[in-house]
Amino acid sequence: MPREKEKDLTQDLYARVDVYGLAPNLETCLQCGKCAGVCPVANVSPSYNPRIIINDILRGRADRWLKSEEIWRCFWCANCYTVCPMDIPYPMLMMQMRYMAIENGYGLKYFFPFKRFAMRASEDGLTFAPASPKARERIARIRQGIGLSPWPEISEKAREEYKALFDMTGVTDFLASITEDNEKPVDSTYQEGRITGARSKGN
Repeated sequence: MPREKEKDLTQDLYARVDVYGLAPNLETCLQCGKCAGVCPVANVSPSYNPRIIINDILRGRADRWLKSEEIWRCFWCANCYTVCPMDIPYPMLMMQMRYMAIENGYGLKYFFPFKRFAMRASEDGLTFAPASPKARERIARIRQGIGLSPWPEISEKAREEYKALFDMTGVTDFLASITEDNEKPVDSTYQEGRITGARSKGN
C-alpha cells in the first residue's frame, strides 16, 4: 500500500460531509467494529466497513469512499446505529456522503431515478405518481372500484404551492444541476485487495 501523503488528504472533510450536523459525534468512534459485525453489506462485501469509512472521514481521505460504488449499497437498516456504544448515527452520515458523491459526479445512476420521481412530484403535486400509463390506469380502476375519483384531485393552487416548496428550498435548482454529462466512473470496491480472490487490475 502506498504511503499516505498530506497533500492527498482533504482538509476539513468531516465538516464538508456533515453539512447538516446530523452526525456530530464521529470523533467518539471507538473503532470497536460492532457496526461492521451487524452490517449486511459488510457481510457480503468484505471491502465495505463502516468503521473504516468513519476513520477515513476523520483523517481526510475522500478519494476512497467518494468514488466507491459500495457507499450506495447501504440500505439504511440502521443495525449499525442500534449496536453502536457511542450512538453514532451512521445512516445519517451515509446520506450526506451520498450527497457529496453526487455533487462530484459519482453514483449518478442511483440518483437519476430519484430525480425523475422528484420532478414528477413537483409537477403533479403528489409525492407518489407513477410514470407508467398502465400503472396509472390500474390505480384509477382500483380507486373507481371503491367509489373514489379515478385520480386524486389536486387544485391548481395546491400544485403551485407544492412546486414553490421545491423552488424555495433549492431542490429544483439542485435537481437541474445534476446531469448525465457530469457522471464519473466509480470503483466497484471500497478498499482494493480486501476481497479474497479478487481480480487485479489489467486481468
